[in-house]
Amino acid sequence: MILTQAIRFGLIGILATLVHMAVGSGLIHLGVTALIANVGAFCVAFVVSFSGHYRYSFAGHSASVTGALKRFMVVALLGFLLNEAILAVLTLGDLARPTPALLISTSFAAASTFVLSRVWAFRSD
Repeated sequence: MILTQAIRFGLIGILATLVHMAVGSGLIHLGVTALIANVGAFCVAFVVSFSGHYRYSFAGHSASVTGALKRFMVVALLGFLLNEAILAVLTLGDLARPTPALLISTSFAAASTFVLSRVWAFRSD
C-alpha cells in the first residue's frame, strides 16, 4: 500500500512539478521575476496536485474533500515557503540562474510535501 501510494504520489508530483516548471519558466521568460513567477506557478500546480493526490495517490482514503483540502493547503503552503526560501537564496545570492534554481527549489518542496501528505493531509477525518 505504501509503495503504491509512493509511486502514485510520485507520478502526480512529477505532473504537478512539470506544470509548475512550465508555468514558472514561461513567466520568467516573459520577464516576470523568479519569485513572482513562482507564485503563479504554485497556484496552478496546486490544483493539479490536490486533485491528483485526492483522487489517485490516496484513492480509497476516507478523508473528506474539505478536510483533506484544508490540510493539504497547509502542507502545500509549507512546501511553497520552503520552495520560495531556497529559490531566494539561490537567485538573490547569485548561486544559480533562475530556471535551474526553480528546479532545485521545487524538488525540495516536492519531497517535503510527500512526507507531510502521507502522514497528515490525506489521513481520515
